[in-house]
Amino acid sequence: MKSRLDIDFTDERFLMFVIDDMANHMEYDEGKEVIRLTLGKSELPLHDDIIKVMQNALGDFKKSALVYPGGLPVLKEELSKYYKEEFQVDIPAKNFIIGPGTSTLFRNLFAILSDKRDDVLLPHPYYSLYRFSAMLAGANVNYYKIDPKTKRLDLDSFKANFTDKTKIVVINTPGNPLGNVLTDEELYAIDEIVNGQAVIINDEIYANVYFDQKNKSVMNLKNTKSTFITTNAFSKAYRMYSRRVGYCIVPDDFIEPMTVMLHHTQLTVDPVVQFGAIEALHKPEEVKTLVKGYKERRDYTTEKLRNIEGIKPIHSEGGFYYVVDCEEYMKKHNYPTSLRLAEDLIMQKQVATVPGSDFGLPYTIRLSFSAKKYKEGIDRLVDFFREGRMNDAD
Repeated sequence: MKSRLDIDFTDERFLMFVIDDMANHMEYDEGKEVIRLTLGKSELPLHDDIIKVMQNALGDFKKSALVYPGGLPVLKEELSKYYKEEFQVDIPAKNFIIGPGTSTLFRNLFAILSDKRDDVLLPHPYYSLYRFSAMLAGANVNYYKIDPKTKRLDLDSFKANFTDKTKIVVINTPGNPLGNVLTDEELYAIDEIVNGQAVIINDEIYANVYFDQKNKSVMNLKNTKSTFITTNAFSKAYRMYSRRVGYCIVPDDFIEPMTVMLHHTQLTVDPVVQFGAIEALHKPEEVKTLVKGYKERRDYTTEKLRNIEGIKPIHSEGGFYYVVDCEEYMKKHNYPTSLRLAEDLIMQKQVATVPGSDFGLPYTIRLSFSAKKYKEGIDRLVDFFREGRMNDAD
């Protein structure tokens, strides 16, 4: 029996997990060591205090049995305090909705805000979640461009693709995969064009991972004309990737719709990990340590890759990732897809990378900073690109 959704699920595979599955096979079945530059999952363990808090909550039945579909009230209060202290914005605790990461929150937001009659406007390149959420809702997808070279918003493409049917606009800063940072001028220009017609969903999961400037939040914008909904999570800078605690910040009108969605589709996020998230908010020095390390890796990548024939490193301004433009190399060595290139990289050098096709960049690969042997992985990539393809004939 076939799915009734008009989606080719083979074409829509997240190729990051295809390569990561190859790494699993090589490590667990063949006993090889693979340097994984795939998932945005920090190699650093959780702070002992966070682990102890979760262990204590697990052992306390009153805590471990708590059920709040929209999230623990105490976590919402702590998030409200965090945004006040970190970004100097006042957001009432009731406007935070807690979910298992941000992915299901995106899916629910798209289900509430759009259907097959509507357009949604996404950045290009994009994180695949945005596109797939739109597909599940049946909405038509349009794109505005982020220039990979300058990392600037192409305002003309935004204007051209914002239609009278657009109900959702997604922004992501710092961006995945490019690591681009939208300026305040660009954000206000977006708001001016949208002018309240559509809801702007702001994915700021990397808002505390800026390399060259002070952290900021889109919530700092003043006197905007449009409705903004912000999503964020503890999986990146707080290193709680597998614990799955995320949240969205919604205006009053969306509190009940989002909470009722969770009544029926989620019931509750594990309270144990929510208590861990509260403790994570009290460890800002942990975030600073991670950002410092990833900035060093960013700089190492730029230095090592900038003079290699056929590839062009795209310098990241923030986030967890680095994109490498491989178009000249792929054409010279007859690579039909970025998946084929990533397969050769893992087979020949035991380095797992993400095919750029996942993000609408078919001639690129994406590297995650979050690997213990990251610099060795970059050195292996340098060797690979300098050696050329072992067999140019497919």
